Amino acid sequence: MTDRPQVLFISLLGGEGTYDPHMFCRLAGGDDDTVWMGLCLSSMGLDDRISYRGVRPHRGEALPDVAGVDAVILGGSIDSVHDGHEWQGRTVDFLRAWRASGKPWFGICGGHQMGSVLEGGKVGVNPHGVTAGSYPVTRTEAGRNHFLFDGFAPDAAFHFSNYDRVETPPPGATVLATRETLPAAALDHGGHWYSVQFHPEATADLFGIVWGKRDPARTANYRPLPGTERVLLNFLTGTGVVAA
Repeated sequence: MTDRPQVLFISLLGGEGTYDPHMFCRLAGGDDDTVWMGLCLSSMGLDDRISYRGVRPHRGEALPDVAGVDAVILGGSIDSVHDGHEWQGRTVDFLRAWRASGKPWFGICGGHQMGSVLEGGKVGVNPHGVTAGSYPVTRTEAGRNHFLFDGFAPDAAFHFSNYDRVETPPPGATVLATRETLPAAALDHGGHWYSVQFHPEATADLFGIVWGKRDPARTANYRPLPGTERVLLNFLTGTGVVAA
């Protein structure tokens, strides 16, 4: 047993046939992004401060009871939130129960979109095309002093890789950041729920792999961005999951 807070990462990477798993062969864990997230959190010295667990609903793994978890991070996805996969439905059911628990949640990219739809927002295909690259966000007045961005310069850039976008934020949510074609790049949903369209946990190398086969020209849009993972640490400290 441990008294460390239990942090659950839910992978939404993609159902069978969505992508070629062999393209991730040079990454630790292969195409298992629960490994990637664990290494990311470990790099910030959290091994002795949290108890980490990853689960992959898209591979048939069962989601745990909400009672045994203290914080949830919901990952990005190659699938669209509107695809209607069975595992997506199970994840949404878990999120409903999690929302009712009042405990902290952080959504990334596809997770940002799934949480927004659950809360009554609207997600659709970006009519301006894919957002793929390392780009700065424009923080709103609410976002300028928000703890999620503590330690970041006003023009800090993050990695984006998405076809869909949150077109209309959920009722009651506060927009923290935007981009030219992304009206809700970061959201404070209220009640310790936060989400971002970008990937604070990922590296330029990862997106070089993702876009290397799909559209190699887009790999030039990415550059190393050391330290973006701090957004996750800010989430955990800002919500009191771990001490600052």
